[in-house]
Amino acid sequence: MPVPAPTRGERRRLGKYELVARIGEGGMAEVHLARQRGPMQFEKLVVVKTVHPRLASRPELVRMLLDEARIAALVKHPNVVDIYDLGEADGTYFIAMEYLEGESLGQVLKVSRQGTRLDPFSTCRIVADCAAGLHAAHELRSLAGEPLELVHQDVTPGNVIVLYTGQVKLVDFGVAMVKHSVDDGMLKGKTGYLAPELLDGGKPDRRSDLWSLGVVLWEALTLRRLFWSPEEQEAVAKIRTAEIVAPSRINPQVPRDLDEVCLSALSRNPASRYATAHTMQVDLEQILRQASWTNNEPIARFMRGRFGERIQARRDLLRELATSKGPRHQTIDRLIAISDEGSPPGGVE
Repeated sequence: MPVPAPTRGERRRLGKYELVARIGEGGMAEVHLARQRGPMQFEKLVVVKTVHPRLASRPELVRMLLDEARIAALVKHPNVVDIYDLGEADGTYFIAMEYLEGESLGQVLKVSRQGTRLDPFSTCRIVADCAAGLHAAHELRSLAGEPLELVHQDVTPGNVIVLYTGQVKLVDFGVAMVKHSVDDGMLKGKTGYLAPELLDGGKPDRRSDLWSLGVVLWEALTLRRLFWSPEEQEAVAKIRTAEIVAPSRINPQVPRDLDEVCLSALSRNPASRYATAHTMQVDLEQILRQASWTNNEPIARFMRGRFGERIQARRDLLRELATSKGPRHQTIDRLIAISDEGSPPGGVE
Protein backbone atom coordinates (compact mmCIF):
# COMPACT_ATOMS: atom_id res chain seq x y z
CA MET A 1 0.00 0.00 0.00
CA PRO A 2 1.21 3.55 -0.59
CA VAL A 3 3.22 5.26 2.13
CA PRO A 4 1.29 8.24 3.55
CA ALA A 5 2.96 11.50 2.59
CA PRO A 6 4.66 13.04 5.63
CA THR A 7 3.35 16.54 5.12
CA ARG A 8 1.66 16.27 8.49
CA GLY A 9 2.22 14.16 11.59
CA GLU A 10 4.92 11.55 12.15
CA ARG A 11 7.70 11.11 9.64
CA ARG A 12 7.60 7.92 7.60
CA ARG A 13 10.29 5.57 6.40
CA LEU A 14 10.55 3.93 3.02
CA GLY A 15 13.29 1.35 3.20
CA LYS A 16 16.46 3.18 4.18
CA TYR A 17 14.94 6.60 3.43
CA GLU A 18 13.22 8.89 5.89
CA LEU A 19 10.60 10.88 4.01
CA VAL A 20 10.88 14.44 5.29
CA ALA A 21 8.22 16.19 3.21
CA ARG A 22 6.17 15.73 0.09
CA ILE A 23 7.30 18.54 -2.18
CA GLY A 24 5.56 17.78 -5.45
CA GLU A 25 3.11 15.58 -7.28
CA GLY A 26 2.52 14.75 -10.92
CA GLY A 27 0.61 12.25 -12.98
CA MET A 28 3.29 9.60 -12.57
CA ALA A 29 4.65 10.00 -9.05
CA GLU A 30 4.75 11.86 -5.79
CA VAL A 31 8.02 13.65 -5.05
CA HIS A 32 9.49 13.63 -1.56
CA LEU A 33 12.46 15.24 0.09
CA ALA A 34 14.12 12.43 2.00
CA ARG A 35 17.06 11.80 4.25
CA GLN A 36 19.30 8.78 3.89
CA ARG A 37 21.31 7.79 6.94
CA GLY A 38 24.03 5.21 7.42
CA PRO A 39 26.93 4.13 9.65
CA MET A 40 29.54 6.58 10.94
CA GLN A 41 27.00 9.44 10.95
CA PHE A 42 26.59 9.22 7.17
CA GLU A 43 23.72 11.42 6.03
CA LYS A 44 22.53 12.62 2.65
CA LEU A 45 19.54 14.54 1.35
CA VAL A 46 17.96 12.82 -1.63
CA VAL A 47 14.77 13.00 -3.64
CA VAL A 48 12.48 9.98 -3.56
CA LYS A 49 9.78 9.59 -6.19
CA THR A 50 7.06 7.13 -5.24
CA VAL A 51 4.97 5.66 -8.02
CA HIS A 52 1.54 7.25 -7.95
CA PRO A 53 -1.09 5.10 -6.20
CA ARG A 54 -3.34 5.23 -9.26
CA LEU A 55 -0.72 3.29 -11.22
CA ALA A 56 -0.55 0.50 -8.66
CA SER A 57 -3.53 -1.22 -10.27
CA ARG A 58 -1.75 -1.27 -13.64
CA PRO A 59 1.30 -3.48 -13.09
CA GLU A 60 2.35 -3.30 -16.74
CA LEU A 61 2.81 0.47 -16.41
CA VAL A 62 4.68 0.15 -13.13
CA ARG A 63 6.97 -2.42 -14.74
CA MET A 64 7.52 -0.18 -17.77
CA LEU A 65 8.36 2.82 -15.57
CA LEU A 66 10.78 0.83 -13.43
CA ASP A 67 12.44 -0.76 -16.47
CA GLU A 68 13.03 2.67 -17.99
CA ALA A 69 14.35 4.01 -14.67
CA ARG A 70 16.65 1.00 -14.35
CA ILE A 71 18.17 1.70 -17.76
CA ALA A 72 18.38 5.45 -17.12
CA ALA A 73 20.23 4.73 -13.87
CA LEU A 74 23.08 3.37 -15.99
CA VAL A 75 23.71 6.84 -17.44
CA LYS A 76 26.57 8.38 -15.49
CA HIS A 77 27.24 11.87 -16.76
CA PRO A 78 27.62 15.31 -15.13
CA ASN A 79 24.66 16.63 -17.13
CA VAL A 80 22.22 13.84 -16.22
CA VAL A 81 20.54 13.51 -12.83
CA ASP A 82 22.02 10.61 -10.90
CA ILE A 83 19.63 7.81 -9.95
CA TYR A 84 20.81 6.11 -6.76
CA ASP A 85 18.27 3.44 -6.04
CA LEU A 86 15.22 1.69 -7.38
CA GLY A 87 13.10 -0.55 -5.24
CA GLU A 88 9.96 -1.47 -3.35
CA ALA A 89 9.09 -1.18 0.32
CA ASP A 90 5.77 -1.84 2.02
CA GLY A 91 4.09 -2.25 -1.36
CA THR A 92 5.32 1.12 -2.65
CA TYR A 93 7.67 1.33 -5.64
CA PHE A 94 10.17 4.17 -5.49
CA ILE A 95 13.09 5.79 -7.27
CA ALA A 96 15.75 7.58 -5.22
CA MET A 97 17.77 10.19 -7.03
CA GLU A 98 20.17 13.07 -6.71
CA TYR A 99 18.99 16.11 -4.79
CA LEU A 100 19.34 19.18 -7.00
CA GLU A 101 19.39 22.81 -5.92
CA GLY A 102 18.12 24.72 -8.91
CA GLU A 103 15.22 25.71 -11.12
CA SER A 104 13.74 24.24 -14.26
CA LEU A 105 14.69 26.02 -17.45
CA GLY A 106 10.97 26.71 -17.80
CA GLN A 107 11.09 28.73 -14.58
CA VAL A 108 14.29 30.47 -15.71
CA LEU A 109 12.59 31.52 -18.95
CA LYS A 110 9.55 32.69 -17.00
CA VAL A 111 11.60 35.11 -14.91
CA SER A 112 13.53 36.13 -18.03
CA ARG A 113 10.27 37.32 -19.55
CA GLN A 114 9.69 39.47 -16.47
CA GLY A 115 13.04 41.27 -16.45
CA THR A 116 16.69 40.68 -17.28
CA ARG A 117 16.79 37.88 -19.81
CA LEU A 118 19.19 34.99 -20.13
CA ASP A 119 21.79 36.03 -22.69
CA PRO A 120 22.26 33.95 -25.90
CA PHE A 121 25.63 32.55 -24.84
CA SER A 122 24.26 31.36 -21.49
CA THR A 123 21.49 29.68 -23.45
CA CYS A 124 24.09 28.18 -25.78
CA ARG A 125 25.99 26.78 -22.78
CA ILE A 126 22.84 25.29 -21.24
CA VAL A 127 21.82 23.57 -24.47
CA ALA A 128 25.38 22.35 -25.15
CA ASP A 129 25.35 20.71 -21.72
CA CYS A 130 21.97 19.14 -22.49
CA ALA A 131 23.38 17.79 -25.75
CA ALA A 132 26.31 16.28 -23.85
CA GLY A 133 23.95 14.52 -21.46
CA LEU A 134 21.74 13.30 -24.29
CA HIS A 135 24.73 11.89 -26.17
CA ALA A 136 25.83 9.92 -23.11
CA ALA A 137 22.35 8.39 -22.90
CA HIS A 138 22.07 7.72 -26.62
CA GLU A 139 25.42 5.91 -26.64
CA LEU A 140 24.65 3.76 -23.60
CA ARG A 141 25.47 0.07 -23.99
CA SER A 142 24.75 -3.03 -21.94
CA LEU A 143 27.49 -4.94 -20.14
CA ALA A 144 27.53 -7.22 -23.17
CA GLY A 145 28.24 -4.24 -25.40
CA GLU A 146 24.81 -4.08 -27.02
CA PRO A 147 23.33 -0.63 -27.72
CA LEU A 148 20.43 0.06 -25.33
CA GLU A 149 18.94 2.72 -27.62
CA LEU A 150 17.83 4.89 -24.70
CA VAL A 151 15.88 7.92 -25.85
CA HIS A 152 14.70 10.68 -23.54
CA GLN A 153 11.40 11.30 -25.40
CA ASP A 154 10.49 14.29 -23.21
CA VAL A 155 13.12 17.00 -23.71
CA THR A 156 11.30 20.14 -22.57
CA PRO A 157 12.21 23.20 -20.49
CA GLY A 158 10.61 21.50 -17.49
CA ASN A 159 13.05 18.59 -17.70
CA VAL A 160 16.16 20.76 -17.95
CA ILE A 161 17.33 21.82 -14.49
CA VAL A 162 19.66 24.79 -14.12
CA LEU A 163 21.46 24.54 -10.80
CA TYR A 164 22.27 27.62 -8.77
CA THR A 165 25.95 26.81 -9.42
CA GLY A 166 25.36 27.16 -13.18
CA GLN A 167 25.53 23.43 -13.85
CA VAL A 168 22.84 21.84 -16.01
CA LYS A 169 21.07 18.51 -15.48
CA LEU A 170 18.59 16.56 -17.60
CA VAL A 171 15.91 14.71 -15.64
CA ASP A 172 13.11 12.22 -16.30
CA PHE A 173 14.76 10.01 -18.89
CA GLY A 174 12.56 7.41 -20.51
CA VAL A 175 9.26 8.13 -18.76
CA ALA A 176 7.48 9.63 -21.77
CA MET A 177 6.44 6.23 -23.09
CA VAL A 178 4.75 5.45 -19.78
CA LYS A 179 3.10 8.88 -19.67
CA HIS A 180 1.77 8.25 -23.15
CA SER A 181 0.20 4.98 -21.98
CA VAL A 182 -1.27 6.60 -18.89
CA ASP A 183 -2.80 9.49 -20.83
CA ASP A 184 -4.13 7.24 -23.60
CA GLY A 185 -3.15 9.95 -26.05
CA MET A 186 -0.48 12.50 -26.76
CA LEU A 187 1.58 13.96 -23.95
CA LYS A 188 -0.71 16.61 -22.59
CA GLY A 189 1.05 19.97 -22.61
CA LYS A 190 4.11 18.49 -24.33
CA THR A 191 2.81 18.25 -27.89
CA GLY A 192 4.77 21.35 -28.91
CA TYR A 193 8.06 19.50 -28.39
CA LEU A 194 7.24 16.36 -30.39
CA ALA A 195 9.20 15.76 -33.59
CA PRO A 196 7.01 15.75 -36.72
CA GLU A 197 7.83 12.14 -37.60
CA LEU A 198 6.39 11.03 -34.25
CA LEU A 199 3.05 12.57 -35.20
CA ASP A 200 2.92 10.06 -38.05
CA GLY A 201 3.68 7.07 -35.86
CA GLY A 202 7.45 7.08 -36.31
CA LYS A 203 9.68 5.42 -33.73
CA PRO A 204 11.45 7.80 -31.32
CA ASP A 205 15.21 7.89 -31.75
CA ARG A 206 18.09 10.23 -31.01
CA ARG A 207 17.07 12.53 -33.87
CA SER A 208 13.63 13.09 -32.36
CA ASP A 209 15.35 14.07 -29.10
CA LEU A 210 17.45 16.56 -31.07
CA TRP A 211 14.32 18.10 -32.60
CA SER A 212 12.95 18.60 -29.07
CA LEU A 213 16.25 20.13 -27.97
CA GLY A 214 16.07 22.43 -30.99
CA VAL A 215 12.63 23.61 -29.86
CA VAL A 216 14.02 24.25 -26.37
CA LEU A 217 16.92 26.23 -27.86
CA TRP A 218 14.61 28.31 -30.08
CA GLU A 219 12.28 29.11 -27.18
CA ALA A 220 15.12 30.00 -24.82
CA LEU A 221 16.63 32.37 -27.38
CA THR A 222 13.35 34.09 -28.27
CA LEU A 223 11.37 33.77 -25.00
CA ARG A 224 8.43 32.66 -27.13
CA ARG A 225 6.67 29.34 -27.64
CA LEU A 226 7.41 27.89 -31.07
CA PHE A 227 4.43 25.60 -31.67
CA TRP A 228 2.13 26.45 -28.79
CA SER A 229 -1.63 26.47 -29.19
CA PRO A 230 -4.50 25.96 -26.72
CA GLU A 231 -5.85 23.41 -29.19
CA GLU A 232 -3.76 20.27 -29.56
CA GLN A 233 -4.66 19.73 -33.21
CA GLU A 234 -3.61 23.28 -34.04
CA ALA A 235 -0.27 22.67 -32.33
CA VAL A 236 0.13 19.51 -34.40
CA ALA A 237 -0.61 21.47 -37.58
CA LYS A 238 2.02 24.06 -36.64
CA ILE A 239 4.63 21.35 -36.10
CA ARG A 240 3.90 20.01 -39.56
CA THR A 241 3.75 23.23 -41.58
CA ALA A 242 4.40 26.46 -39.64
CA GLU A 243 7.34 28.59 -40.71
CA ILE A 244 10.30 28.30 -38.34
CA VAL A 245 12.04 31.66 -38.39
CA ALA A 246 15.63 32.19 -37.31
CA PRO A 247 15.79 33.20 -33.62
CA SER A 248 17.78 36.32 -34.54
CA ARG A 249 14.75 37.70 -36.35
CA ILE A 250 13.06 37.91 -32.95
CA ASN A 251 16.11 38.50 -30.76
CA PRO A 252 18.81 40.45 -32.66
CA GLN A 253 21.41 39.52 -30.00
CA VAL A 254 21.46 35.93 -31.28
CA PRO A 255 24.55 35.33 -33.46
CA ARG A 256 23.91 33.89 -36.91
CA ASP A 257 25.93 30.72 -36.30
CA LEU A 258 23.63 29.98 -33.35
CA ASP A 259 20.70 30.46 -35.72
CA GLU A 260 22.22 27.81 -37.95
CA VAL A 261 22.58 25.28 -35.14
CA CYS A 262 19.00 25.85 -34.05
CA LEU A 263 17.53 25.56 -37.53
CA SER A 264 19.57 22.45 -38.29
CA ALA A 265 18.13 20.73 -35.21
CA LEU A 266 14.67 21.84 -36.36
CA SER A 267 14.81 20.32 -39.82
CA ARG A 268 11.52 18.51 -40.44
CA ASN A 269 13.45 15.84 -42.34
CA PRO A 270 15.22 13.73 -39.69
CA ALA A 271 17.99 12.89 -42.16
CA SER A 272 18.84 16.60 -42.41
CA ARG A 273 19.20 17.11 -38.66
CA TYR A 274 22.34 16.57 -36.66
CA ALA A 275 23.18 12.87 -36.74
CA THR A 276 24.13 12.84 -33.06
CA ALA A 277 23.82 15.07 -30.02
CA HIS A 278 27.61 15.17 -29.93
CA THR A 279 27.85 16.87 -33.33
CA MET A 280 25.33 19.47 -32.16
CA GLN A 281 27.32 19.97 -28.96
CA VAL A 282 30.55 20.44 -30.95
CA ASP A 283 29.00 23.26 -32.98
CA LEU A 284 27.64 24.92 -29.84
CA GLU A 285 31.03 24.63 -28.11
CA GLN A 286 32.67 26.27 -31.13
CA ILE A 287 30.33 29.25 -30.78
CA LEU A 288 31.24 29.51 -27.10
CA ARG A 289 34.97 29.38 -27.83
CA GLN A 290 34.63 32.17 -30.38
CA ALA A 291 32.85 34.23 -27.70
CA SER A 292 35.69 33.46 -25.21
CA TRP A 293 33.23 31.65 -22.94
CA THR A 294 35.27 29.55 -20.51
CA ASN A 295 32.90 28.33 -17.76
CA ASN A 296 29.36 28.39 -16.39
CA GLU A 297 29.92 31.26 -13.95
CA PRO A 298 27.77 33.74 -15.94
CA ILE A 299 24.85 31.32 -15.56
CA ALA A 300 25.52 31.05 -11.83
CA ARG A 301 25.55 34.86 -11.54
CA PHE A 302 22.24 35.05 -13.39
CA MET A 303 20.71 32.45 -11.07
CA ARG A 304 21.95 34.23 -7.95
CA GLY A 305 20.69 37.55 -9.25
CA ARG A 306 17.21 36.36 -10.20
CA PHE A 307 16.63 33.71 -7.52
CA GLY A 308 18.81 34.95 -4.65
CA GLU A 309 16.01 35.30 -2.08
CA ARG A 310 14.54 31.93 -3.03
CA ILE A 311 17.95 30.27 -2.83
CA GLN A 312 18.52 31.50 0.72
CA ALA A 313 14.97 30.80 1.87
CA ARG A 314 15.08 27.27 0.51
CA ARG A 315 18.45 26.50 2.07
CA ASP A 316 17.36 27.87 5.44
CA LEU A 317 14.21 25.77 5.39
CA LEU A 318 16.04 22.64 4.29
CA ARG A 319 18.60 23.11 7.04
CA GLU A 320 15.79 23.42 9.57
CA LEU A 321 14.09 20.28 8.26
CA ALA A 322 17.29 18.28 8.04
CA THR A 323 18.31 19.00 11.63
CA SER A 324 14.89 18.58 13.24
CA LYS A 325 13.88 15.22 14.70
CA GLY A 326 10.24 15.52 13.81
CA PRO A 327 7.95 17.39 11.46
CA ARG A 328 7.73 21.14 11.73
CA HIS A 329 4.50 21.96 10.01
CA GLN A 330 5.18 25.64 9.34
CA THR A 331 8.61 24.81 7.91
CA ILE A 332 7.16 22.15 5.62
CA ASP A 333 4.40 24.49 4.48
CA ARG A 334 6.94 27.17 3.60
CA LEU A 335 9.10 24.68 1.70
CA ILE A 336 6.10 23.41 -0.27
CA ALA A 337 5.12 27.01 -1.07
CA ILE A 338 8.61 27.71 -2.43
CA SER A 339 8.51 24.49 -4.47
CA ASP A 340 5.12 25.42 -5.89
CA GLU A 341 6.59 28.72 -7.13
CA GLY A 342 9.35 26.99 -9.07
CA SER A 343 10.98 23.58 -9.25
CA PRO A 344 10.93 21.14 -6.34
CA PRO A 345 14.35 20.94 -4.63
CA GLY A 346 14.95 17.68 -6.43
CA GLY A 347 14.45 19.38 -9.73
CA VAL A 348 11.66 17.08 -10.83
CA GLU A 349 8.27 18.40 -11.74
